[in-house]
Amino acid sequence: MIIGKNLGDYRILAKTQLGESGFVYKAVHIARRQTYALKLLSCRLTEEHPQERQIIRELVAAAKLDHPNIARTYPPEFSGQLTLIPLEFIYGQNLSAKISEGASTLDFTLRIALQAAQAVQEAHDQGLVHGRITSNSLVASGDGDLKMVDFGLDSISDEMLFADSDNGWSHGYFLAPPRPPLSRFAYLAPERVQGNPADVRSDLFSLGVVLYELLAGQFLFEGEDRQELFRQIQERDLPKISQVRSGIPSAWSKLLRGLLDKNPQKRYPSASSLIEDLRKLNYGMPLDLLSFEKRDPSISRRSFFRRFVGEDETE
Repeated sequence: MIIGKNLGDYRILAKTQLGESGFVYKAVHIARRQTYALKLLSCRLTEEHPQERQIIRELVAAAKLDHPNIARTYPPEFSGQLTLIPLEFIYGQNLSAKISEGASTLDFTLRIALQAAQAVQEAHDQGLVHGRITSNSLVASGDGDLKMVDFGLDSISDEMLFADSDNGWSHGYFLAPPRPPLSRFAYLAPERVQGNPADVRSDLFSLGVVLYELLAGQFLFEGEDRQELFRQIQERDLPKISQVRSGIPSAWSKLLRGLLDKNPQKRYPSASSLIEDLRKLNYGMPLDLLSFEKRDPSISRRSFFRRFVGEDETE
């Protein structure tokens, strides 16, 4: 058991959860007296093994991210044969808990959407794809300030995690069952379910699922096993959010369509294009077309002519 003991430069305080990266340890840096969440790996990462080399590269890239809506990931440290990955310790509520409480307001959802999209844009601009955005990897403070966690951890397998000999929770926090069940897989884009690697559009699909759930006040994909869950993700057609909840502007349905289309080529191509439309929503502007959709010039000319001669465009 390592609770209450020193590990490298840290004093281990408790075992808890953070995002979808599994268990972490709340720890205080002895010299700096600063609280961190420590991710512990049972091996000492080296450049010699391809998987470990990939993890090191992702961690180094994540450590360069400096954005108010991204929880900091710091370069790995070592203690004996263990790898210590210091993470910013976040105080707040996972959005999975917020969704469990019921539908969120439009203002709250829009604020979360803008902050999350800006975090994703920063990462994508730095060449880093998140790969595991879920309602558990988005943490909101009481004021609605968002932190996105788990950057740089997507390549770490469960087999690499440090297993503490203490299975009791006398020195840990209460660990509630994850919502939704199998939450680590419930936000994957259809192409990821098919085995393709994560990219910009798959990150945006995952974010779209979270936003839909916030507005609906319910989880979308809750299969009893991974096979059923993946079937739902690939085959289930989601109704417009305006059909699920009354009073939702049609612009939200259009925006979510641009995030949740099963064909990645029909989704938002970038976080910046999503932010453009979110800002239109924020200013109460209509979304006749999504920012990445091209207007048919022949339709535009016909519409102009009809307005010019006074014809009704609905005819």
